[in-house]
Amino acid sequence: MVAVHFNCINILAEIYKTIQIVWCKQFPVSYFIFKNSCKCLMLMVNALQRFLHRVLYESRRVQVGGVEERRSQVGQSPPAAHLNNVGSRDDQESYRGVADRFNVTKSTLAKHLHEFCSLVNVHMAHHISWPVGQTLHKSVLGFEAAGFPNTVCAVDGCHIRIQKPHCDNPLAYYNRKQFYSVILTGFCDSQRRFTHVCVGHPGSWHDARAFRLTEVARLLEEDPLSLAPQGMYMIGDSAYPLLLQLMRPFRDNGHLTARQRNFNRKLNSARVVTEHAFGILKTKFRRLQCLYMRNVKNISSAVSACCILYNICLDPGDQGDEVQDEEDDDPHPPHRDSLDAVHYRYIVCSNI
Repeated sequence: MVAVHFNCINILAEIYKTIQIVWCKQFPVSYFIFKNSCKCLMLMVNALQRFLHRVLYESRRVQVGGVEERRSQVGQSPPAAHLNNVGSRDDQESYRGVADRFNVTKSTLAKHLHEFCSLVNVHMAHHISWPVGQTLHKSVLGFEAAGFPNTVCAVDGCHIRIQKPHCDNPLAYYNRKQFYSVILTGFCDSQRRFTHVCVGHPGSWHDARAFRLTEVARLLEEDPLSLAPQGMYMIGDSAYPLLLQLMRPFRDNGHLTARQRNFNRKLNSARVVTEHAFGILKTKFRRLQCLYMRNVKNISSAVSACCILYNICLDPGDQGDEVQDEEDDDPHPPHRDSLDAVHYRYIVCSNI
């Protein structure tokens, strides 16, 4: 049974209300009754109103031409049906169930789901941005409060469970935990907001390999100071390379000094924000716990859209479910750590 919907009832409520305003009486469907109030609705109103009016409404007008045609198109292929799919708390409900409720075909619903995710990625991508200025200062202060100073953001990876994908090498997506998945590499500030995401690499890959193909890894080679000003750095677990702008723990060979153990403890405590972010993401969008899609491009688009919407609706009090698949116990691939980075880590360690 094919199902693609993400559990984020707060997003559903606000977008649905906005669409009611935009299209007024043009909807042929009854209003959805929401049983749960949401604390973070007001955080989303302005951005989503502008987005829905500019992108969904105006683009449909251009596509179909006249007013009457526009009304007909809106009535047939409703964002309302897709949004019910987005916000369903029943994460096993199928396309067919949602399509029947809104009297549209399953193919129409699927089409507009993918269209909606694409529009979010194109027109709302600015909600995921690298910290600079005041946002950078705030992130650094947050990590410093957690015990690790001069930190820009933290990086980690998680698996998004999927069905066996339709691609040339589907077994590449079969991970060591014996299910199909894609890797979501996420960079988070101290407030658990995503500052960059990269999704879609096969689940059998190691986190380090997925990291090497991110835009952040490219910039670390070409222009590292654009990501982390002099004296600042990112933090990650032992899967990632040791660089001047990327700190990782000392490998525990049983002979670590007290300073090194303290360094590892504080680094791991600070970088846990990424695990919290993944947990909240999968709580708000429960479909990400098992995403029933087979097209890798659509999978990547859907997950990226969820990360954008996550940033919009993130509430400081949100608590995510425990994420079980973040810990990477694969043998870590060898890294050629530069002597400068090794020396710099000892300096940081001595000052923690």
